[in-house]
Amino acid sequence: MASSPVFEWHPARYMQASDLAEEFALLVLNQPLKNSIHLRKLWNNSSVRVAADGGANRLYELSSFQGKFSNLQAIIGDLDSLTPTVRDFYSSQPQPAQVIHDRDQESTDFGKSIKWIRDSYKVDIVALGGIGGRVDQGISQLHHLYLFQSGQGYDEGKIFLLSGSSMTFLLKAGRHQIHVREDGEQDVFAKHVGIIPLREPSRITTKGLEWDVTDWLSQIGGKVSTSNHILPETKFIEIETSKDVLFTVALRQVDNEDDG
Repeated sequence: MASSPVFEWHPARYMQASDLAEEFALLVLNQPLKNSIHLRKLWNNSSVRVAADGGANRLYELSSFQGKFSNLQAIIGDLDSLTPTVRDFYSSQPQPAQVIHDRDQESTDFGKSIKWIRDSYKVDIVALGGIGGRVDQGISQLHHLYLFQSGQGYDEGKIFLLSGSSMTFLLKAGRHQIHVREDGEQDVFAKHVGIIPLREPSRITTKGLEWDVTDWLSQIGGKVSTSNHILPETKFIEIETSKDVLFTVALRQVDNEDDG
């Protein structure tokens, strides 16, 4: 495993200066939304904007809406949640959103949206509203990370789940370098991180955390690294894992983030 390639991650860039981020798709799920600095940065930086069914309702209902979040490329799903008012609104924009009715009962609106984005674009996906609401829905969203990040690498693009308090993504078996700070940019992340072997036990080695481990066996029902801390001087975390694991990092909470 020592000779395997290193996967580089720059998750903060999606919510920082637009010239840093690579092209990515913003996928809005049907979860409560907050008109935050993070949402506005993601919206402005994204090259593709898609709502999964009722996610379009959530955008429309933001208290300070004022047309800020009107330029959707598509609304996708079985459309059992999308209201007629919201459908009409997004269909009547200067560049109207495609409204795609996918009746497949074997897939979720989240899965339908990921498939459509990947069929149309070759970009990373940031799913907004991830890991929120009901427990079964949260587990389903984590399931989709595994389902749509198959294979040895990230040939089809990376997927991130972003909630109001954290960002979560899947680390494939191998070596990873996760940049938690970018030079010249304000910090996006707080100190708390977790590394969770959701599917199967994994041996983990870390560098850059307050409590680093070496060849440490981690498994659900055994030892799990949660509530670990990024050190103040750490610019990137190095993680080597024998199996796929979830990585989650807390977002830095910004005062008066609803302003503007």
